[in-house]
Amino acid sequence: MNKIELSNITKLYGKVKAVDRLSLEIKEGEFLTLLGPSGCGKTTTLRMIAGLEEPTEGEIMAQNRVLISKSKGVYVPPEARNMGFMFQSYALWPHMNVVKNISLGLESQKLGKSEIDKRVKKVLGQVQMEGYGTRYPSELSGGQQQRVALARMIASETDIFLMDEPLSNLDALLRVDMRSELKHLHQTLHSTTVYVTHDQVEALTLSDRIVVMNNGIIMQLDTPEKIYHKPKNLFVARFVGSPPINLIKGTIKKNAPHPLSFVSADFSVDISDVDRVKNVKENQSLLLGVRAENVSIHTTKGEKNSIPFSVYAVLPSGSETIITAKRGVSEVMIKVPGFFSSRLDDNVEVVFDQKGILLFDEDTEQLLN
Repeated sequence: MNKIELSNITKLYGKVKAVDRLSLEIKEGEFLTLLGPSGCGKTTTLRMIAGLEEPTEGEIMAQNRVLISKSKGVYVPPEARNMGFMFQSYALWPHMNVVKNISLGLESQKLGKSEIDKRVKKVLGQVQMEGYGTRYPSELSGGQQQRVALARMIASETDIFLMDEPLSNLDALLRVDMRSELKHLHQTLHSTTVYVTHDQVEALTLSDRIVVMNNGIIMQLDTPEKIYHKPKNLFVARFVGSPPINLIKGTIKKNAPHPLSFVSADFSVDISDVDRVKNVKENQSLLLGVRAENVSIHTTKGEKNSIPFSVYAVLPSGSETIITAKRGVSEVMIKVPGFFSSRLDDNVEVVFDQKGILLFDEDTEQLLN
């Protein structure tokens, strides 16, 4: 079994809690991403799994054995944990060519030359680097260096891969390409993978499940779909999504003018068909959340449940356009496909899709159930 279990893991740096009583089970063969802002504890958690950091408290198990337990006095060093690790910097030896960079770790495992040659040839094919074996890191592009680092990790033939922001040094086009490579390799190798990133797009596109962290605590552990569409709290809602989720302060009113309305300082929205409003109290202070793609825009009046806004900014990007619209002190961002032709201060009609509306308690910042 190649699952990983963390039980009540705490990591202190002096008086600062980098990780706070974190418990997590990473399933065998899954791609799990630790996602969060800088300083949230995600890299510290990964390094504790790898054995590069020791937890102050708690226990970590993998492959049915205890790797570290402060209470039991157990500590397995990194080299004995049978895990592949990929760093942000790639950590290639500059004086060694590609083949030597990949084979060095295999030589330390006392493998025979024929087995090493076989593995190196195989992994170079898997990462599309055939013919580059004699080149040195300085002769490779950033994407090629990343592929060599990936090949080195795969060549170890471990069942657990740990990756710490491996794509952050690549340009935008290479990141898209390498996401596809990582996704394909994971589906081919079925390795248990723990991946650290602050890039929500990487997390959403690569992961089977995502752990959103903040201040050393798990804010939500879920599938990418649920993280995006059903964030459990305002932190997750704000952190995941581009453009950011629209959040509007208001209260609940009955029969004003709809059977059930969300009323803000500048407008009201019909929420009669919104999920999770059965236990909402009238006049309760809430935040309405709605993704930009769940808001539509019209240039003619008379649309059902439409609200007049004026155009504040139009940001076309080819495949889609982001429109910022204002009404009073309220501002919403709207995502539409293709190009949208409009000018500053044009009047438009905005409609909120009730199926995409989320309601958060303003005091607890939790999604209403």
